[in-house]
Amino acid sequence: MAGCHATVFSPSPADKLRQQAQELEAKNVALESQVEELRAQLAIKSEAATKTPSAELEEATPHVAKISIGNLSRALPKKETAGQVAQSEKLVLFVNALDGRGGAIQLTGDLTLQASLQMSGKVIPLAAAHWGPLQLRNAYRNGLGNSHYSLETPIQVPPDCADATALVVVTYVDGWSGRTLKTERAIPWPIDDFTSEKSVKVEFEP
Repeated sequence: MAGCHATVFSPSPADKLRQQAQELEAKNVALESQVEELRAQLAIKSEAATKTPSAELEEATPHVAKISIGNLSRALPKKETAGQVAQSEKLVLFVNALDGRGGAIQLTGDLTLQASLQMSGKVIPLAAAHWGPLQLRNAYRNGLGNSHYSLETPIQVPPDCADATALVVVTYVDGWSGRTLKTERAIPWPIDDFTSEKSVKVEFEP
């Protein structure tokens, strides 16, 4: 019986050139998109100085109406490699933003986070963080799943806090209107090594 033989092709110089060409093309497309966005921003500023938007245009412009914390937000344990801490404990947060019609919308403002442990009538600070407009834009995720913001911040876990309740409060201040939106959510506590290692699929939570 004749055996099966696999043919292995060694990489050629043409393969490397092809890959470089694809990378350059991707960079070129990204730069063109950035240039077009800047042109749009300049056009808006020019129009705003000479033209008053119609009532229909104002009504059709979406605005942030609600923010929420996804149910897969949680604290992750520290990771050790060869007896050394490779990653400290951190809080991973998934934030959703909706417009008035329930559609996903991007945030253009400032977002702050306050996390604490509630235990025996005491409030123990766990984390505090802030993201500005550009940081929020970089944290926006719009892939195969639902649109959301993926945010991370280190936490300081106090000793003897296994019976505590962990609460996260997120406050968003819109950069255009100054309007403030706030949401909060209790996250799983104490930190669970098993659940933290599960593959995370972000679910949209209105």
